Amino acid sequence: MKTLKRKTNFFLLIIFLFSIFYTVKAQEYPAWLSDSWRTAQYPSNIYLTGYVQDEKNNNESTADAVGRVTAMARGNLTESIISSIKSVNDSYSQSISDGKSETIKETFQSEIQVSTDLEINGVNVESYVKDNTVYGFAYANKYEIVGYYKSMLNMKVQQIEGHINTANELEEKREKIKAKEEFNKTLPVFEEVKKAQGIISALDKNISQDDLKMQKTMQLYNEVVQANTRLEQAVLVYISTHEDLFGENISAIESGLKAILSKNECSFTTDEDNADWKLYVNASSREFNYSKNIYFSYVDAEVQLFKAPSDKHVYQDTFEQKGAHSKSYHAAARKAYNEISTIISNKILNWINH
Repeated sequence: MKTLKRKTNFFLLIIFLFSIFYTVKAQEYPAWLSDSWRTAQYPSNIYLTGYVQDEKNNNESTADAVGRVTAMARGNLTESIISSIKSVNDSYSQSISDGKSETIKETFQSEIQVSTDLEINGVNVESYVKDNTVYGFAYANKYEIVGYYKSMLNMKVQQIEGHINTANELEEKREKIKAKEEFNKTLPVFEEVKKAQGIISALDKNISQDDLKMQKTMQLYNEVVQANTRLEQAVLVYISTHEDLFGENISAIESGLKAILSKNECSFTTDEDNADWKLYVNASSREFNYSKNIYFSYVDAEVQLFKAPSDKHVYQDTFEQKGAHSKSYHAAARKAYNEISTIISNKILNWINH
């Protein structure tokens, strides 16, 4: 009986030692190193996976090697998805080129690039280092990814619609610069939309165009393209000046204003009904004094600015500018006229650009 008990204890000890040995081995070598284990545990109909192993480079730290290899594993996982995103982007390129000029197509195609460093929400990455070899394993549940990006797609489309609605309201008020800025806020959001559409269509082959909101988002994208083309026309300013130089009617302030405003996305119209802004200037000159062989004159200017289409009176002020010249009061006043246009322009641009 004792002998049998000893043999039983010995047998249990052997089993215990073997269990410890295999536990240590299991801890030492992660199960995902096995191709058959990965296939069984992460079937391709449910999971995306990426597996890479590579030698650590000379003078490369372990942390850097792990980062490099896990990035490669993640890239391996996303390769098929990138091609789907490119396909979606091609659809947008085609939609904006139909019936449009080549210039529009080229301008906006730059906004439809796909990065090979695609980051997908929901990807898990594991790593293991043995001797000089680094192993990386990336995996993600397809259904979880699709669910996430469907929610994101809905949210991003609503965000785009919000920007477009705001931009349209600004354009109706003839706030062209602000409207263009608001339209352009949609461009990075469209990048997120196209990314989501590409990921979803890559993972769910049965997804419909309606569920992807393809027609809806292409219509919105075309609306932005057309708006940007329309808003390329500069802000239209109507300028009316009365400039008296000691009885002579001149246009020094008008010329100076146009020279400065034209450099700030403004053009000019003689039709008040077409104007986005209406600027009226009434200026006159006056002698000041003669001192040390220098003539001094002043120019006084009253400025009024109206905002179309309601002709809202948004700004009014008076300015004076001193001019000096050795020849005459007339020459001194003309110099003041030339200088005062810069001062007026700076004030007007504060309104037009903001």
